[in-house]
Amino acid sequence: MENKMASDDSLSHRTNVLIIGAGIAGIAAGEYMTRKGFTDFKILEASDRVGGRIWTIEFDDAGHKAEMGANWIHGIERNPIFQIADENGLLQLRYKDKGLRHRNVFVTEDGEEVSSKLVKDVDFMYGLLIQQCEEFFQMGMPTPEENDSVGAYLEREISEKLDPYSEEDRRMRELVFNQHLRQECCISGCDTLSDVSLSEFGGYEELPGIHYTIPPGFQSVLNILKSKIPEENILLNSPVRCVHWDMPNSEVCVECESGEKFYANYVIVTVSLGVLKAACERMFDPQLPDGKIAAIDRMGFGIVDKVMLYFGEPIVDSDVFRIELLWDDEQYGDKSEAPNLRSSWFRKIYSFEVLHENLLIGWVCGKEALYMESLSEEEIGEDCVNILRKFLKKPDISAPKKVIRTCWGNDPNTRGSYCYIRVGATVADVETLMEPVYRKASDKPCILFAGEGTHPSFYSTTHGALLTGYREAKRILELTECTQL
Repeated sequence: MENKMASDDSLSHRTNVLIIGAGIAGIAAGEYMTRKGFTDFKILEASDRVGGRIWTIEFDDAGHKAEMGANWIHGIERNPIFQIADENGLLQLRYKDKGLRHRNVFVTEDGEEVSSKLVKDVDFMYGLLIQQCEEFFQMGMPTPEENDSVGAYLEREISEKLDPYSEEDRRMRELVFNQHLRQECCISGCDTLSDVSLSEFGGYEELPGIHYTIPPGFQSVLNILKSKIPEENILLNSPVRCVHWDMPNSEVCVECESGEKFYANYVIVTVSLGVLKAACERMFDPQLPDGKIAAIDRMGFGIVDKVMLYFGEPIVDSDVFRIELLWDDEQYGDKSEAPNLRSSWFRKIYSFEVLHENLLIGWVCGKEALYMESLSEEEIGEDCVNILRKFLKKPDISAPKKVIRTCWGNDPNTRGSYCYIRVGATVADVETLMEPVYRKASDKPCILFAGEGTHPSFYSTTHGALLTGYREAKRILELTECTQL
């Protein structure tokens, strides 16, 4: 581990607790400790902003907001994010910009709109299939095949359900099913559903209630938490080089890229699973226990990006909320060859949502998302406008005035978007990730882990991340007996 320790001790600092990462897990941990009267902690953030994968921007001069990262409050009951937003009046303007937008139009590449009855029939069947996927975990049933994936199971079941239909009827239903599969890839955060474990799919717990967006921006929730923390406790532009955690003096030394060293009794690591996958071998000295490294390796961590198109005028009717894209893969390309991503990346976009009157947003995931990050905004805008012209049968749609896209895959501080349980992994791997690390011959942990990838039933969510921050802050306060809980 040569050259990992900085030689200039004049750059040393001491604090009781050190939190690595100022995403919602790190901020929640800091807010919890502050609320309990304990402020002997610092938060180190690698970037120049607080929020991590929560990032709200203004996309026009009128102050309209768009989310680069987290987009929805997933459910209402027992959801701390909803509670914070509701108690602070963040949801009161929820319908102001939506107006009468309520219609989702399902359209083919030929610009033909599919009947709502057919869509509802497929929706119902697809919902039942997803429920069946969840039941393997929830009811402890063996999967049909060893190491079965959600993708393989759905492909078999969908094919069987489509058998009774005539050729054309089957084709249209298959297009709608495939659109749902593309959407599910973005929901799960995977490249393909063949990556997602069928036996563990039901380990994720969906909270009851509708999914809310936050008109002032998701970052407003984080700002409420951040406002409770002493300003001097958050240190931006402080990327961590190495965590030295088994030192003779029973302290942990966190060395920053700047050469600064922070000595602490406890360290809460809230970096993404993507960062752990990319850097855990050099980030920890000594290396993490073998079981934790294996769990990090087995878990999946996907890339989900957004493409935002801001037009000079509306391009759809005032009641349209989503343009659902029914790509016909059977009519596209030579199936014996790997697709050319330059001419196909956009086929992973499953819909465009009309976020505001002139703003459309689409989602793309997996290798296509990573490829999209390599393109210029002009290239992305041209590809997406061609999609809209074709699906909407409007060849005169003008180029967008502005194109905004996210680049979570290439962001060195995230290396992706959120986790999922990959084929070969289990919920037990998430539980291994959340376990603290102990020094040799010590009954007290020195490194603790928080973040969406460490919640066994709410992984991939902001409320899961927030709860893990609370969990580890509470654990430390109980260990140090700094406050009456």
